[in-house]
Amino acid sequence: MLCGALFGIPTVSGLLSLLAVLLVVGIILIVVTIMFMSRVLLAPPRMDDPKAAWLLKRLSPGDLGLPFESLRFPVRDQRSGGQLNIAAWWIPHDEARGRTVLVIHGYADAKVGAIAWAPTFHALGLNILAIDLRAHGDSEGAFSTGGYFERHDVSQVIDRLRAEKPEQTRHLILFGVSLGAAVAAATVVLRAEAQQARDIDAVILECPFSDYRDAIRAHAVVLGMPGERLVRAAIRLAEKRSGSDFGAVRPADLIPRIPCPLMVIRSDADLFVTAADAEIVGAAVAARPAELGPTVYWEAENAHHVAAIYEDPAMYRRRIGEFLERVWAKDGAAIQA
Repeated sequence: MLCGALFGIPTVSGLLSLLAVLLVVGIILIVVTIMFMSRVLLAPPRMDDPKAAWLLKRLSPGDLGLPFESLRFPVRDQRSGGQLNIAAWWIPHDEARGRTVLVIHGYADAKVGAIAWAPTFHALGLNILAIDLRAHGDSEGAFSTGGYFERHDVSQVIDRLRAEKPEQTRHLILFGVSLGAAVAAATVVLRAEAQQARDIDAVILECPFSDYRDAIRAHAVVLGMPGERLVRAAIRLAEKRSGSDFGAVRPADLIPRIPCPLMVIRSDADLFVTAADAEIVGAAVAARPAELGPTVYWEAENAHHVAAIYEDPAMYRRRIGEFLERVWAKDGAAIQA
């Protein structure tokens, strides 16, 4: 042993010490990775003005030629009991006849991204409310929770909007993209089942995932993030830190319970909603009772995630217009598709 030490040959105790150090370092790296991934899930990078100007080439509906009013809705945070301010843009239409669409953006986006759909809905003659979800854009909140707490925020926004603009919101539809689709589905089911209020005329879901946890795993694969087990651990940690339960707001479970007409838009080249996930969503749509009203499942060809509107804007507007014609046929007043 002495000879080995003198000539630089590692001793048994030295090797064990080295292995112990490497093991500790490896465990620390795993823990740090899990904590970092959970932090990204809960606190996505905000879409601020510099980022919007660079990526989207716009800062407000005014850059799309649309009149707008900035609003803030104080809501009660279901998690903390404190007040949370939700930022929004109100985009009026002179001939909306009391019809409004509430537009809900996706993960790491904001209302400035969601107004990509505003010209379509404005052309269809609707007032538009675009909001920033909690922990996104200009809204307050520390954690994004996959729809778990957001559903309570959005429901309160609806109540406040209708109190402030009763004539403009006699008819209301919810439109959500990706994460926003999950929030829209969870909100309308919450209002119907918890508040006994069936006051939403229709819901349109663009690229909904079947389960937020599966969507996270799909994103992790596309982005080359490490390890299925690490992703699962990060999800569990995110739920624990935020006090949320992603499984309680699975769109696959919510879609059959949405108590109003529903349109689901699926992009057939979507990398973030796998074919297997889309089949689950499709089965949930097919399980809806006929008495709930029109149910439409449209698979947009050659479209990537939440990008069907860019592939064929005229077709996109026509499809939504036809759906809304069926929703509002009982009013005896057509919309301009």
